[in-house]
Parts: sequence; C-alpha cells; structure tokens
Amino acid sequence: MSFYSFTFTIFLLISLFVYYLAPKRFQWLVLLFANTVFYAFSGIGNLVFILASSFITFFGAKIVSDMNVALKAKKSELSKGDFKAEKASTLIRKRIVLLSMLAINVGILIYLKYWRILVGSKTLLLPLGISYYTLTTIGYFMDIYNSKYEREHNFLKYLVFVSFFPQLVLGPIVRYNQSGVQIREEHRFDFGNIKHGFMLILYGSLKKYLVADLLVKHVGTIFDGVYTNYQGCVLVMGILMYAIYQYADFSGGTDLVLGIAELFGIKLPQNFKQPYFSVSLANFWQRWHITLGGWMRDYIFYPFALIKPMQNLSKWCTNHLGKHFGRTLPACIANILVFMLVGLWHGPELHFFIWGLYNGLVIALSDILKPVFEKVNEKLHVNAKSWGWHIFQIIRTFIIVNIGWYFDRIVDVPKSFAYLRNTFINFGNPFMLASKDFMNQILGNISDFQSHIVLIILGSLIIFVVSVLKENKIDVYGEIQKKNIAVRWLAYYIPLILVILSLSFSEGDTGFMYAQY
Repeated sequence: MSFYSFTFTIFLLISLFVYYLAPKRFQWLVLLFANTVFYAFSGIGNLVFILASSFITFFGAKIVSDMNVALKAKKSELSKGDFKAEKASTLIRKRIVLLSMLAINVGILIYLKYWRILVGSKTLLLPLGISYYTLTTIGYFMDIYNSKYEREHNFLKYLVFVSFFPQLVLGPIVRYNQSGVQIREEHRFDFGNIKHGFMLILYGSLKKYLVADLLVKHVGTIFDGVYTNYQGCVLVMGILMYAIYQYADFSGGTDLVLGIAELFGIKLPQNFKQPYFSVSLANFWQRWHITLGGWMRDYIFYPFALIKPMQNLSKWCTNHLGKHFGRTLPACIANILVFMLVGLWHGPELHFFIWGLYNGLVIALSDILKPVFEKVNEKLHVNAKSWGWHIFQIIRTFIIVNIGWYFDRIVDVPKSFAYLRNTFINFGNPFMLASKDFMNQILGNISDFQSHIVLIILGSLIIFVVSVLKENKIDVYGEIQKKNIAVRWLAYYIPLILVILSLSFSEGDTGFMYAQY
C-alpha cells in the first residue's frame, strides 16, 4: 500500500478516526489491527516472516531476562567463588540463546535477501521492511540481553512496536525504550501534533514528489544505459542529480513516516541532520541514516572493538607504534567491518560491498592520518575555527561522498570505475551542457527535462534554505507558527501547490529507493 495511493489515504483517515475514538486503553489494539491490515496489503504470506522474527526475539529476550533476574537473586545467596562460577555458567547459556536467535533471525534475512543472488534466481521477492524490522528485533533482544531496560511482557504489544506501519516501508530503525514505550502509552487527540505531523508530511511530499520523482528518470537515463563513454562533465551532472535525488527521496520519505507517526502522537527518531553540511565523512555518517549508523555502532562496532583480540592489538600498537595507533587502529578495523556490513545490508551485489568498503577505508585513513593533517594545517597556518575552513571542509566532504555514490548507484562495477576514470581524465567541456543538441544526445528528448527543471530547482532551493536554517539551530516550524496568518498560509499553500503541480508531471508512483533495501 503506497503512501501515494488513495487507498492509503482512506486507510490512514479511518485508522486515525478509530484510534482517537476508541477507549485510550485499547489504542494499541487499534494500531495492531491497522499494522496487520497495512502489512497484509504487501502479501498475506509475508506476515509469517514478521511474526517469526517477533516471536523469536520476544521469547528469546524472555529467556535471557529470566536468566539475568535469577543470577541477580543468587548474588546474595552464594559465596563469591560460587557466584563467579554461576555467572560464567549463565553467560554460556545466554550466548547459546543469542547464537540461536541470530542463526534463525539473520538466517531468514539471508535466505530471502541474498539467496536469489547466490543461486542466480530473481524469483524471491523481499517481504516489506524485512531489513528494517530484523535489525529492530535484534536490537531489542540485545538490549534485554545486556539488561539495559526491562523487557516487554505482552507479546502483542511487542508486535505493535515491531510492526508499526509507518516505519515498515523505509525505517527509521527504532529502539524499544524510545518508540515502543510511546506506542503502548495512551494518547489524547492533540491538534498541535496533528498540525506538526501534517507539516512534516507536506515537507516530505515536497522533497519526494517535487524533486526526487522528477529527477529519477533523468538519473536513470545517464547511468542505466549501455553507453559507457560519457565525458566527465556529464557524469558529474548525473552524480549531482543522483545526490539530490537520493537525499530528497530518502529524507522526504522519512519526513512522511515521522509525520504519519506524529498524527498518532508518536515521535519517531530523526534519521537525517543536514548531511550535506558535514565536515568529514565520519560526520556525514552521523547525519545520514542516523538510526542505521546508531544500530551498527551499538551492536557491531563497540562489541567488536572491545573483544579480547582487539584489546590485545590496541596494547601491542600502543607499545610498538605509539598511543595514537593504539587508540585508533582497532577502531579503524571495526569501522571497516561496520561499513562492509552497511554495504551488504543494502544488498548482496558487489557494488554495494565496494561502496561500503570505500567509506570504511576513507574514515579509517582519515583517523590514522589525523596527526599528519594537523601538522600540515599548523605549517600552513590554517585557522581551524574560521568560516572559510568550515566551508572548505563541507565542499571536501561533499566531493568524497559523491565519489562514493558512483559505487552506490552504478550496478556494474567495471562501469563505475570507467566512469570515475572519465570524470578525472576526460572531463570534457562543461559548457556543452548548455547546448540543447548535446543534451538531446544525452537525455533523449529533453522537453521533459526542461519542464521538470524549474520545479526541481524551486524544490531544491526550498530544501536548501530550510536546511541552512536548521543547521543554524533555527526551529523552522516554530518560527512559522509565530508569524501572522498570511505568512503561515504561504508556508502551507506554496509547498502544497508545488506538490500538486509536480504530480501532473510525474509518470506515476516510483516508490521509495530505500524501500527496496
């Protein structure tokens, strides 16, 4: 059921009506029913997988929670030596449960997401949101495993948290102690939440339908054709369009998700924080797909960096190579592992793996070479706090990110390297991009592009201005609410008119890019 469809609009309105009309203590049951209906539209058979993932992690978490409680109760009853032995025994049993949970839960994901590539079959279709809810359920289990908070005792309430329909399509990847607690709470109708939710939906629609959907066809024309000898200026134009498209599509979809959730009084975590204003690649990944980065940090990076071999490596590097290497090298290895997994999370294709490896290596090298960069800056008398240096860092990071997009967007790996080579050694004349005849050769009949470009530029300018304001700690929505009614109506109706206008140029619902992951 697409967010773009009339069916979804009716479904959402009915769900909201029943949700706020029902007794507050039954609101979670309304959500459970709505989640089930929404998910069933993607295929009733797919319910088996989300139920299996929820069942395995819920009862696995119950088992390890009971072990934790039992161990804590025995602490005052046993001697120090006996308690140490009991603790070791409990840890072994917990690890057996952990490994069993991972084998089944991740095994289902691997079979459905990667098997078609391994056996050369493309007949298996991914259940809606499996990459997102698998990480959500594993995260819940790991938090209970580590006694971060008390487990949920009602399986159906846990299922509401896992299957909350707005987040199923493209995330965010949520934590139970943040979103799960909200979902089970009672919510009164709040016009402020409704208004803010609709504003998020409107802004997300502007990104998605005014910018992303009008760009996607033209990006595909450049990168999905058989021709591989484009000059660098054409490829840079294509990558820049892809950079705008991907951000508008993913962050726009996320705004839609957050807005829909807020209509129900539920605030989901932010997934973007002006990523193209980042000052380093590491900073970019703290601002882009924030919930995936946070999940990888908490459940992959830290556990791996703290295992005994990594600690031993840290000590060896400190003794033989100095404190800097002792501190950074284990973290660099963990970062490379994380980004290889991030690449594979996007898909089993080689280009995703290379894209992840590229990001991991760049971040690792920047950490290792940090003292060298600092000395160079000192020699050149660079003022690290100056506005000029800040702008330079943003531009440098944007270039590094866009080099990575070659591997992310171009499925054929040799083709991505060929395009990179042309970008740097066969750039061509960028002024040719202003020639109608030349653009006709690249994009075919450019009449569509010419009709789209004005709307795309308008939408991009709005996104840029809002991003600059937010980057400067300005609450854009809050400031709009302080203005007189004429300004507020302009803020509402200009984006709305632009979105409606864009739909007349659209070739239909293109879906969300990150829904396929």
